Amino acid sequence: MNWADILKAVIPIVVMCLAWLLGQVNSFSERLTKIEGQMPALITKEGIPTDSPISAERRAIMKEQLMMQINDLQVKVKLLEEREKFVKVTK
Repeated sequence: MNWADILKAVIPIVVMCLAWLLGQVNSFSERLTKIEGQMPALITKEGIPTDSPISAERRAIMKEQLMMQINDLQVKVKLLEEREKFVKVTK
C-alpha cells in the first residue's frame, strides 16, 4: 500500500470525526444557552439564590406552625400572669 491509498481510507474517517465534534460543540452551546436563560430564575442580580416553589411552601408551613406555637405560648403566659395576680389578690 502506498500513502495515497492510506490517505483515501483515513480522510473520510477524519472528516466524519470532525463533523461529530462540531455537532457536539453545537449541542453543548445550545445546552449552555438554555442554562444561561434559566439563570435569572435561580439567582437574583445581587447573587442571592431564589426560592424554589417547594422550599417556599415548606417555609410558609413552618412559619405558620411557629406563629401558632408563639400564639399558644402568649396565651399561656397571659393565663399564668392572670393566675399569679389572682393568687396575690386572694392572699
